[in-house]
Amino acid sequence: MKNKTIIISSFRNMTQSSKRFISLLFMALLGVGFYAGISSTSQDMLSTLDTYLDQSKAHDLQIQSTLGLSKADLASLEKLSDIDSVQGIYTKDELIEPVFSKAAPSKKDETAIAKVIGIPDKLDKISLVKGRLPQKDSEIVVEEAYLTKNKVKLGDSLKMTDSDLTNETFKIVGTVKSPLYFSKVHRGTTSLGDGQIDYFMYVKPSVFKQDAYSVIALTVKGAKEEMTSQTAYLDKIAAAKKEVESIKEAQETQRFETVYADYLNPTAMASGLVKRDSLPPAKWYITDRQDDTGYKDFIDTTKSIAKVGRVFPVVFYVIAVLISLVSMARMVEEDRSEIGTLKALGFSNPAIALKYGLFSLSATLVGGVIGMFIGLNLIPNLIWNIYTSLFTIPKFIVLFQPVYCLTGLAIALICICGGALVAVYRELIYTTSILMRPKAPKAGKRILLEYVPVIWNRFSFSNKIVMRNLFRYKTRAIVTILGIAGCTALILAGFGLKDSITDIVKYQYGNVFKYDKLVSLKASTDEQPLLNDLSKNKEVAHMANLSMATKQVSSHGEVYDVTVIVPDDIQTFKQVISLNDINDNKKAVSLTGNQAIISQKLAKLLKVQEKGSITFKDSRDETHEVEVGKIVENYIQNYVYLPKATSQAIFGEYDTNVVAVKLKNKLSTQADQKFDASLLTNQSVASVINSRTTVSMINDTMTSLNLVVLILIVSSAILAFVVMYNLATINISERKREIATLKVLGFYDQETDAYITKENTIFTIVGIIIGLVSGVYLCHFIISTCETDTLMFVRHVNTLSFVFASALTTSFTVIVNLITHFSLKKIDMIDALKNIE
Repeated sequence: MKNKTIIISSFRNMTQSSKRFISLLFMALLGVGFYAGISSTSQDMLSTLDTYLDQSKAHDLQIQSTLGLSKADLASLEKLSDIDSVQGIYTKDELIEPVFSKAAPSKKDETAIAKVIGIPDKLDKISLVKGRLPQKDSEIVVEEAYLTKNKVKLGDSLKMTDSDLTNETFKIVGTVKSPLYFSKVHRGTTSLGDGQIDYFMYVKPSVFKQDAYSVIALTVKGAKEEMTSQTAYLDKIAAAKKEVESIKEAQETQRFETVYADYLNPTAMASGLVKRDSLPPAKWYITDRQDDTGYKDFIDTTKSIAKVGRVFPVVFYVIAVLISLVSMARMVEEDRSEIGTLKALGFSNPAIALKYGLFSLSATLVGGVIGMFIGLNLIPNLIWNIYTSLFTIPKFIVLFQPVYCLTGLAIALICICGGALVAVYRELIYTTSILMRPKAPKAGKRILLEYVPVIWNRFSFSNKIVMRNLFRYKTRAIVTILGIAGCTALILAGFGLKDSITDIVKYQYGNVFKYDKLVSLKASTDEQPLLNDLSKNKEVAHMANLSMATKQVSSHGEVYDVTVIVPDDIQTFKQVISLNDINDNKKAVSLTGNQAIISQKLAKLLKVQEKGSITFKDSRDETHEVEVGKIVENYIQNYVYLPKATSQAIFGEYDTNVVAVKLKNKLSTQADQKFDASLLTNQSVASVINSRTTVSMINDTMTSLNLVVLILIVSSAILAFVVMYNLATINISERKREIATLKVLGFYDQETDAYITKENTIFTIVGIIIGLVSGVYLCHFIISTCETDTLMFVRHVNTLSFVFASALTTSFTVIVNLITHFSLKKIDMIDALKNIE
């Protein structure tokens, strides 16, 4: 019967203290929703990738060889106990030229580099997007980007001249997606052109004349049942990789002897014309998914989101603890005499605590469940929509993640209900007689300002009361300031994250890359006619011959694909690319001597500093160590700059394949397009990369990240409002008698409002100042966890972001002060002033 009475009383309180109940509900909703949503996003993305790769039967391991791979290699791999399935695949890197009719003169005749692959029938299966798959050797399917970027449509043709292919011209019959290329950014490297593959394309395997496979794809037994990139999956892959390596040497020897059978016969060897050691060896390269740059970027992205999911909710929960503690403490204090009465009637301390526990528990459960469903569905989908600009995975899978939901709810229960129980038991320690009497007011004390007459005597009477109250209610003051500071810090971190992301384009193409055009040259062509034309062009200010190629660089066990830039002439190079030393106030440095200059993000990834060293591999797989001279400013992609002599010593003969062009003035869009079109008419030009177009594309990608910022800012803003409103409500409830006394003494409504709102304003100002300072550090911490291997965010927060964060918090104070005005008008003076006893 007693427990029933307590439960009824608790539910009655939910109606009577509805504002307090709703505020606790919103605290739980925001905390659980944000935690469950952000935490589950990384797992949803990983599950989406895993499902896509499983459905496409994507390889777990891949083998390539310097001399190709034979059917004998395929048969030997099929016998391994850890290998589930094996697929031999033909591939070729090709220069692709669109074949247009004379009726379409407006289309550009550009050369692109494509990875042409024979359609596999078992592993790494492609999915059709439009059209159909090739039925003849003269047909081909391409990725959608090739059509859109080159203004090509289904039914058009393309050309590739290669004696290893049965056809020269291919008709485009469809577009496809490939599990090998779900990243829109990375297409791999090649020895053709600038070293970067632009597109992937698929043809029938019979198109390839070669006998040897280019690649062998393998799946590992039991790997499909595990989540990709997770420990259990990686353990299975490592075991299978070790088993493959056990037959590696024998298969390499067998392949070597097969390929060079004519050279290794006794007659040839006896003649002395051929030496075994002089023949290029057959060398296997065994890679797994982790070695694919696009895959690694996706996994790194999920890890970054998971890290963010461990940072922001902490702030939400800390504020929830503070607010719930103060809110419930005030509720308990208001019910002080009732608690004493209950104790006098024989109710135990746990029974009385149950009343307030149920109140906070109900608010937390309702808010937590609502937040759980909103967070699980809204946040992952919003974030995934952002990353669709980087990855092409057909369908996003949102899963119910009970672990994150229950964890988030458990934390909320501990924070909010724990705060409520702490507040209750702080009162229950007193005896019944003490609880049944009003709590004695604190003894008045002089504050520090009263000892400074020059300042204190200038205050009006009402201002003196405000200043005394600020120091009288210390707990409420500290909680209010911390709550406002925390919310302001979150809002500023959101704006700062936006600044750091969006400014990288401006810094990359303002401080580092000065050129306007990057002209890629066709292989084995003379660039001099092009240079002569450019030198005569009145729009051209500077131009520089460059060699740009993607190479593998390593240090301290870390290996990365980077763009290596080698200038033909140092002086012209300075006009198009600026090398700014990050360790010397971004002072411009020259590329001299035999040292490499590397970009700052690459230095961080390779764990290398100035005077350290990095290692390159040449075409013969021999290593070359180069000392790092300077580390320079860079924000997008990773670069290594080498002097011409150093490059020749490592990679052999120098060959200009790119010309960087800087214009005298910025051209209009129409003039810019005309300039590009004139360049493409030159026989030696393969393609033109327009910096304006590149900047626009990157900005479009970066703009999509504003959704993440919007999620953060909106959540923080709601939190800020709930905190300020809740604390303002507590402030009024604590001082009803005081406010009623002022009204009886003849204070006008405006004067009574000022009595409260001045305190709110002071708290807001102090909270904003602390929040802005801490927000900068929070923003930098978030940036350091969110960066990918190819991006270096700018570590700064723009002045406008400080203004916006301050303005948002201030606007909430104004709204709360307006609500406070109407709450103060509703105070019943007689009820507030009557003797409690």
